[in-house]
Amino acid sequence: MRLDEVYKCVHCGFCLPTCPTYLATGVEGHSPRGRLHIMRAVAEGRAKPTKELLKYLDACVYCRRCETACPSGVKYGEVYEEFFRAHREAMQSVTYRRYLPLLRLLNSGPGLRLLPAAARLVDVLKPFNSGIDAGRYVGMEFSAKGGRRGRVALFVAEDCVSWKWRGDLVEAAVRVLTWNGYDVVVPRFSCCGAPYRHGGQFEKAEELARRNLEVLKNLGGVDAVVVPNSGGCQAELMRYAGGVVDVLQLLYKDGVRGELGPVQMRVAVQHSCHLMNVAKAHQAVVEVLSKIPGLKLVPLPSADVCCGGGNLYPLRHRKIAEAVLDKKRREVEEIKPDAVLVESPACLQQLGKLRIPLVFPLTLLDMSYRNGKNPGYQSLAK
Repeated sequence: MRLDEVYKCVHCGFCLPTCPTYLATGVEGHSPRGRLHIMRAVAEGRAKPTKELLKYLDACVYCRRCETACPSGVKYGEVYEEFFRAHREAMQSVTYRRYLPLLRLLNSGPGLRLLPAAARLVDVLKPFNSGIDAGRYVGMEFSAKGGRRGRVALFVAEDCVSWKWRGDLVEAAVRVLTWNGYDVVVPRFSCCGAPYRHGGQFEKAEELARRNLEVLKNLGGVDAVVVPNSGGCQAELMRYAGGVVDVLQLLYKDGVRGELGPVQMRVAVQHSCHLMNVAKAHQAVVEVLSKIPGLKLVPLPSADVCCGGGNLYPLRHRKIAEAVLDKKRREVEEIKPDAVLVESPACLQQLGKLRIPLVFPLTLLDMSYRNGKNPGYQSLAK
């Protein structure tokens, strides 16, 4: 059982400075070791899973940064998920039950169609709307330019609020990948399943996984499933599919082609939790971006600590989310960058509150290619 992992915890405290909720509150129950203690007490029958007790577990952002700091190798994410499965009704009743209908609405057909109009009225939705429907590229295949390196499937989920109106990122991914020698097919993937799994809707997440595996099976073979800068999606896809990489992770391995033109920007770096802690791709992203002339990357002092934006967290735990963001805000004000780098759409709602431009790694790389001498780069060859 994954719950056996709780016995590995020696309460050393190495996890404390990595946990956004502990740093924001100073409360032991909001730390990884505190939560492991609660889960162990419930599993052993020494405590009952009451709403008052489970509020500490519910307040976990599930960033999994504690796993990378733990000298005992406790697989916190697996323990947390098994506990959630065992006590789903009680866990969902803390805050999830209020917001699961909102998630379903946002990811419904009408919700996705109305997002651009809603984004004009609701500030926190604005970063999700680039004005370009990603669905226009679903079902298409684009040919490699120059020497062919392989064929990849680009993950785009048009049934997800994080992806539906991020067609700008999809376009950038196609341009970058084809220029670097990859045929790019954009299958009709469904949502990766992460939002449903994190909210305890495990059957829905597993249904989506089966659907995506069937899509991959029918593709006729690809060298990789490439995710355009979404650590959360990449981490979830890695649960059930092989060869899942970030676009820049692929380029880091195979090398970057063409001339990178100058991008005169000073960009503060905030890492995506799952891109860093699960996919282990953040270093590759930074290494590729560091090749861009004129671009200066300045990591936030707390770049490796979650921003508090995932899994509807700012809605479910506003005070803690604001306390987490306040630290980022102070760091940004001190650094005074031109923009903040985000590596996952899940960060957009939270970091958008900083009132500063947000840029994806792909946005910067695409901008660099367009500023270089790369004739024919901007055309999307089918």
